[in-house]
Amino acid sequence: MKRILGERGIALLLVIWLLVILAALAADMALSARGDIGAVRNFKEGREAYYLARAGAQMAFAELLEDFNYVYAKDGQDILARAGDDLKEPEFLPRHVKSGGGLASYVITDENAKLNLNALARDEGGLRRLFITLFPDGVEGADTAIDSILDWADADEYHRPNGAESDYYQSLKPPYKAKNGDFDSVAELRRVKGVSPKIFSALEKVLTVHAAGALNPNTASQEALLASGMPQDKVSAIMDMRLHNAVPDPNGKSDTFVIVATGRFEGSALSRSVRVVVRKTGPRRLTVLDWTDDYYEPPAPKKSTIISQVSPRS
Repeated sequence: MKRILGERGIALLLVIWLLVILAALAADMALSARGDIGAVRNFKEGREAYYLARAGAQMAFAELLEDFNYVYAKDGQDILARAGDDLKEPEFLPRHVKSGGGLASYVITDENAKLNLNALARDEGGLRRLFITLFPDGVEGADTAIDSILDWADADEYHRPNGAESDYYQSLKPPYKAKNGDFDSVAELRRVKGVSPKIFSALEKVLTVHAAGALNPNTASQEALLASGMPQDKVSAIMDMRLHNAVPDPNGKSDTFVIVATGRFEGSALSRSVRVVVRKTGPRRLTVLDWTDDYYEPPAPKKSTIISQVSPRS
């Protein structure tokens, strides 16, 4: 009798352990299923947000193709509105459009408000003037950064006193070579010896590789104007005119723009952005110079009031 009870007890323990194992497997499968569902949902919302961002870019294209004057923010960057007869009451264009529970939005900035990096990389005097303008009290590593930028763009492998060529970059992990040619993007400066995060942060605000025309005094920042070699008194006069909604240079034109378009859905933490660089090559024609998917940009500070007007170059 005792032996029979013992066998029953063992059988009961085995059944209990089997149930525990089955419960653990069921919980793991449920957790895995929830994870798969979440991944599918995130993928779906991400793709929908991406196509909303593309829609925002298309809306920006349509805006740039219209034949009208633009109104700019005080910092000379964001194209905010179509100008009416009175600059104090501009006709604002819709930059946020709802569609199917989602939102497509975009921002347009003027690349002709910036200095051309590749031109400066072959102009030592201009490059040093830019550093003096951006860092009037000096900045650690300036001489190394300047010489290295010039070395990066020149065609030879002979480095300047504070610069670097491929022999230096080959010693890094991972190794790479000096470009010995034009910069493909402003972000490429991060690969150059001496360009610290502090220096890069200042440079990227005033440099571009896309705008080939003259700096537009109606939109350029004070730092960009001074770095271009413009006298301080003239720069001050331009900034004062813009402050009073006047147009410093009626002939100032812009033809190259950056669009950052973002798509998101209400109730979702996911968003997707695209960054597109375009050039207006005709009255009704845009040429895409660069397109970046999954673009991330830190939140921008709140913009100031509108102050000046300029027409894009047709």
